[in-house]
Amino acid sequence: MESVTMLLILLLLVAVAAAAIAGLAIYNRRRRQQTQLAVAEEVQPAAVEETQWMAIGEVQPTVAEEPQPILAEETGQIAAEETQPTSVEEAKAGEVPEERPMAVQETLLTAIAETKSAAVDEALPTEKQELQPIIVEEAQPIVVEGAELTAPEEIELTVEDEAQPQTAEEVSRGKKKKQPKPEKRGGKPRGTAQSYEEGPIQEAKQSRPKPEIVCWKREFQWVSAVELPEELLESSDVVVLQDGSPLSKDESREACWRLERISGEVVVQWNESENVKETKLALNEKYLLFKLSGQNQNQGRYVKFPASGSYLVMVPDDWERDDTLLGPPPVTPEPVSLPGYQAHFFELEKDGDGKIAFRTPTGEPFVIASKAPQFELVGNRLNDASEDKGPLFGEVPPRIRALDEQGWKSVGTIVVGEEGMGKKRWRTHFTPNSDGQEQDLPSEVADRKGGWYFLRFYDTNDDLIESLDFRFTCALKEIRILQPSPLPSEGGYGLVCVVFLHEPGCAVQPADGLTNIQIERQDDTTILTIPPDPTYDETRWLVGREGGPQVEVTILVERLWWSIGEEHNAPSEWKDQPPTLLRDDFAATSKKALWLRLPRRRWVDKVLVGFEQPKARPYDVKVTEKTIAVPLREFGDSKEVGDCTQEYPLKVWIKRDGKFMEEVVAVIPASVVAPEHGQVVSPPTAYWVGLRRKKTAVAEAVLRHGSAKIEVNGHPIDEYFKGTPSKAKRFLYRLLELDRAHEALSQMEVRITVTGSSPITMRQAKAVAHAIARALMSYDPKLKPLLKQAGFGGVRVKKQPVCNGRGNR
Repeated sequence: MESVTMLLILLLLVAVAAAAIAGLAIYNRRRRQQTQLAVAEEVQPAAVEETQWMAIGEVQPTVAEEPQPILAEETGQIAAEETQPTSVEEAKAGEVPEERPMAVQETLLTAIAETKSAAVDEALPTEKQELQPIIVEEAQPIVVEGAELTAPEEIELTVEDEAQPQTAEEVSRGKKKKQPKPEKRGGKPRGTAQSYEEGPIQEAKQSRPKPEIVCWKREFQWVSAVELPEELLESSDVVVLQDGSPLSKDESREACWRLERISGEVVVQWNESENVKETKLALNEKYLLFKLSGQNQNQGRYVKFPASGSYLVMVPDDWERDDTLLGPPPVTPEPVSLPGYQAHFFELEKDGDGKIAFRTPTGEPFVIASKAPQFELVGNRLNDASEDKGPLFGEVPPRIRALDEQGWKSVGTIVVGEEGMGKKRWRTHFTPNSDGQEQDLPSEVADRKGGWYFLRFYDTNDDLIESLDFRFTCALKEIRILQPSPLPSEGGYGLVCVVFLHEPGCAVQPADGLTNIQIERQDDTTILTIPPDPTYDETRWLVGREGGPQVEVTILVERLWWSIGEEHNAPSEWKDQPPTLLRDDFAATSKKALWLRLPRRRWVDKVLVGFEQPKARPYDVKVTEKTIAVPLREFGDSKEVGDCTQEYPLKVWIKRDGKFMEEVVAVIPASVVAPEHGQVVSPPTAYWVGLRRKKTAVAEAVLRHGSAKIEVNGHPIDEYFKGTPSKAKRFLYRLLELDRAHEALSQMEVRITVTGSSPITMRQAKAVAHAIARALMSYDPKLKPLLKQAGFGGVRVKKQPVCNGRGNR
């Protein structure tokens, strides 16, 4: 009887325990539903490869690879007894799970409690920590009871521009990764991360500045490379790949990895928190376009479209610049570090119609389209001649003006930041107001009192639209250069005064150690006195308050200088008075040249040199240079040179802003008296020059009165062209046998120099014939119609043969 009583008591206790467990489970389930619903609204569920929900009987008690993170601050510590997973059917119906033996229940509860406790510990976020998206491979997730299931299309990764392992479902969908926000590009974030106490976080971001493609000139070639921002350099195990192959780090630039090909996908990978992340750059398939910068234009950054300024384009070395469309290049192409390519240079004016165009080996045109500027800076712009640092503004920062009424509607973000080399440079960003034509810069720019800054305009998709740069200093009001004319007066140039109007306490100091310039300082004015010396035409100064930002200012005194020197050696001394020339300086073999020194690049529209403007010769000025060499022998057939009875001035005409300015740069006297003997030297014998080409062959013919003799490269003409094809010989002798031409040549001595090609081809003989014809036209203009009708005259030559020192052939 006693044993039966004990058994009944034991059964009663078991029943009571079972009922208590069931009631506790129902209570806990309802409590968790309320808590998890609140958490699910704030924390985005992790992305999972397979969203399979298990009933409690299928739970593996010791496996939980990636538990759902739960915020301890918002949900409180969850007890192990409260974390038991429940099947979807039980969550909907609220049923009590079927009863299990006590041993099994204790084992199951213990395992789940340990798993859930570990999940809570791992999910506790520290302050300012960003949530990382979770990818679970072949793992069963812990069920957040009461939480709403998220469809795979709604799951969203929150790391920008960095690669996380993707699921096959994401790959099949071609899911697009986000770019870094414009304000995050090119520098570290400039604000503290938002903590959980500050409010809900919609998505966790870990943005990085994007790498850039850059170039620079090293010795005699241009190097192209991937440049990483300093934030990525601080990461461990950085790897840079191009089409899957690792790139080599440049030995002289810490942040650069040299490109191996002109095109392909560049991938930058690094480790962060034991995760491999990456960002990608896609290069153009045919060329690389760089906008050049720096005082020597020896470095550049990759851009998609040209606008205005100096550009370098790397293209295949069998492409040719389209000179018929663009005119002569500013400089000849230069080698690059990538085999099979070369660098071409272009100068595009802001308001011009410049283009970048090539011809492929098949003759097809290839044009890189340019975009017109959409924005400009307006304000108190000062008189400054810096070409590589943007315009200078005084007193307050400039305003941004849209050149199109609809310009602001496409702009999503404007980033303004401190320009120049160095780390930790300041920057901020703002959203423009779509109303009105002009925008003010943030007040933080004016608060900085001065400096050199950049502006980058991004559209609503965070793609770069345009970039500008500028300088400003609040202490400077105006710069006046008191100069009457860029041409000298009769007595030469005089002193030039430069006046800085500024606030009290502002200092103007030379930036390049000048000692020959007088500086007069007053309370709110600084006066510079520039001497009449070309060395001081362009000077640099630092302007700013003591202890404040110093802004570099370039002062340019516009003065034209000239000199007489060797054709290929620029003179070291320049003059502002006309020197005296000998008539021998104009001989065909003379190497003398008139050198012109312009104030700066692109200062003139056109240059003419001669004795009379209608007959003056035009000379092209390369946009990258500010000196011109004019060979004097090109004026040897002028009547002024042959006439020794009068004095003649050699003049230059400068065209600027649609107007010509005239200046006498040399004088040819009526006669020259020898200083030792006091006798008059006879002028040199008159001569006539003809210069023409046939394809690669270039010939120069010089006619003088004398015996009827024709020599080519020092040999009689019959001997030199002994092995020339008969067709070319007949062409040459047809000219020599023309009645009037033969009559003139019978009184002349003809010396011919020909380069390029070979005497056994047709080219040299035809080039010689055309050069003789051109010299005859110079000797007697009445012969021109006859010779032209007979098919002689040829093609004008842009460069002289090497024998005359005017180019290489």
